[in-house]
Amino acid sequence: MARIRELDRLSIIDEHLGHWTLADAVAALLLVPGYGRPQLQTQRDQYHSLQELISQLEMDSVVAIQERDSIFGVGPDDGGGAWSRMKQFKTLVVARLGSRHVLSRTVPNLGRITPQLYLDILHRFIDHWVRVNAALGATPLTLGTFALADLRTLHDDLADKIAEIDTITATLRVRRQEREQLFGDETEEFREETSIIARLFLYHAIIEATFPNQPLADSLPDIFPASSSPTLPTFGFNFIVLPDDTLKVWYDPPTPALTNAAFLFLKEGAMELTSPVTSTTPGSIHVHTFNDVTVVDELDELELRDADGLTIARGTRNTSLPEPA
Repeated sequence: MARIRELDRLSIIDEHLGHWTLADAVAALLLVPGYGRPQLQTQRDQYHSLQELISQLEMDSVVAIQERDSIFGVGPDDGGGAWSRMKQFKTLVVARLGSRHVLSRTVPNLGRITPQLYLDILHRFIDHWVRVNAALGATPLTLGTFALADLRTLHDDLADKIAEIDTITATLRVRRQEREQLFGDETEEFREETSIIARLFLYHAIIEATFPNQPLADSLPDIFPASSSPTLPTFGFNFIVLPDDTLKVWYDPPTPALTNAAFLFLKEGAMELTSPVTSTTPGSIHVHTFNDVTVVDELDELELRDADGLTIARGTRNTSLPEPA
């Protein structure tokens, strides 16, 4: 079933609340004992609160990531970060100890720089700096006014910021799942009976049964305005986990080509990842890779989505689909 855009969800609920007001004017309507229009209004308000909380967490995440990168440095010439200090380190070690000294010849290399490696990089330089200071004795190495203690402070600040980001990320995953569970825009086997979408389906059924061929039934708002049919195209996919823990996914796009496909969406447990899609030519195998994904038995979800985040095709694993060369 097509996913409803996040921007459209509150308006869909509000349209039903308005319609329910008209139905209640004829006869007070309960979907199940204890659940009437006020209870839908309560769920609507809960959903709105989750939206606002998630929006704030997303903003907090962006700010925290920027602060993390600022501590490490966004490049070797960023004078406010650790990166520029480590760039200066080798030259001064050689100047103080001489080019033949073993510590001059074993200065750590920055290597591959990614946020996952920030702390490891700083730790290597701190460890080496300790050894350099021991060799220099009473006159420890400084990079201008920047000393080993300052690098340790940056390391600790960075560790705190990474922990903060991890907490925000984990909280976001839980809150997003709570939001989706409350709204219920999921396939029927996963949809909670108490979700908003389940209640709206029941509302439609009761109105149509109670007021057949009457204006109240004929004026029911759409639940899925973006789709005239709940049936979506499917496509076959397969995957393997490579030795470096990279997940390699390949799939055969459905026919006809999905011209509005924008990205491939992958869900495994709490992890949700996307990869841009440039084309969906039927008959040609498309390959995507994802880093650091641990798969338990099968992927939970693999979908093609458009730029608005709507699901336009769902993947089904085909273990006989051969890995492309």
